[in-house]
Amino acid sequence: MNAIARLALSLACTVAASSAAQAGEDFQVRYNLAGSLGGEIFAPPDLQGLTGGIALTRVDIHKITGNDGERLTQTLPGGTLPLPAPAPSALYPTYGPATGVIDARGSLVQWNLGLAWLSAARYGGGRLALAMNLPYGIKKQGFGAQATTPTLHWNPAVPAATQAAVQAGFDQQFQSTVAAMAAAEGGSVSGIGDMELHAGWRHATDQLRVLAGASLVLPTGRYNQASGPDIGFGNFYTLRPAAQLVYLPRPDIALAGRVTVGLNTRNRDNELRSGNWASLEGAAGYMTRLGPVGVHVVHAQQFQDDSNNRWGPSRYRSTNAGLFWTTRVPVLDVVLTLQHMATVQSRNAKNGTYSQVRLSKTF
Repeated sequence: MNAIARLALSLACTVAASSAAQAGEDFQVRYNLAGSLGGEIFAPPDLQGLTGGIALTRVDIHKITGNDGERLTQTLPGGTLPLPAPAPSALYPTYGPATGVIDARGSLVQWNLGLAWLSAARYGGGRLALAMNLPYGIKKQGFGAQATTPTLHWNPAVPAATQAAVQAGFDQQFQSTVAAMAAAEGGSVSGIGDMELHAGWRHATDQLRVLAGASLVLPTGRYNQASGPDIGFGNFYTLRPAAQLVYLPRPDIALAGRVTVGLNTRNRDNELRSGNWASLEGAAGYMTRLGPVGVHVVHAQQFQDDSNNRWGPSRYRSTNAGLFWTTRVPVLDVVLTLQHMATVQSRNAKNGTYSQVRLSKTF
């Protein structure tokens, strides 16, 4: 009986290990879900020269959702449990599949240092724009998992006492192994994140501001395909063409929209390629005596399946909505923006809240 029990426990470890989470780039895309359209949509049309900025973002993740929008689940396959010799294969018990529900929580505190330059000269009626963004983050995450241990189905010839003993050991080891595998995905990490370089063109009049360009995201952040959190998204590049339009029907009202497309290369560490995605961001602001206030919405969604992802196509989808307020700090002569976003709906994505404080100054 002890030999049978030991073999059952070994199998439990093998089955539970198959549930280790290695999702498509950690259920996220390279895009600022805190929103990029704040009170800056009221920026003056004659803006030029060098602008520096620093942003502090706090992200709190409450769960990871699956393809149905509910908490992520993983199916563990059924099989047959071999018994030690000389037991014939006709006596081997079988077990059915089990479903594990993954409980994920975490936080990210990230500092972003940005520099942007707008040319004084005009080209085609607009100014050339160059920018860079370098993040530094502190990330913490924890995972739990709940799964009902499969029941072993026995040949009646096996004594009931043996069946009960093996099932009890199988259940105990299965649960402890599932918990250990989930815990291995937790931890904390800090460091430089993935750098972004941007080039574009800005055309601005009193009522209309148009920005078109592209960003290249470099894999400068620390990334390890082993279990645990990462600051970097992965060892791959993302090209992000974008177009932004701001319309001011009156000097105190601004309506803005931004379309971005994310084109990913293959992750050279694990051969996973996240599917390409697109995002749509909208904002409406009103200029008060204390500065612009407004609402904004961000929707990001993959339009292409992941490749070589153990979770399958895993098409990311996330809709977030929130508020922003921008004001000028007279003593420092800097622009301060506060904004907050919360996930409204998501699939194959992290679900949480995003709060950001930004300071910027034009020299």
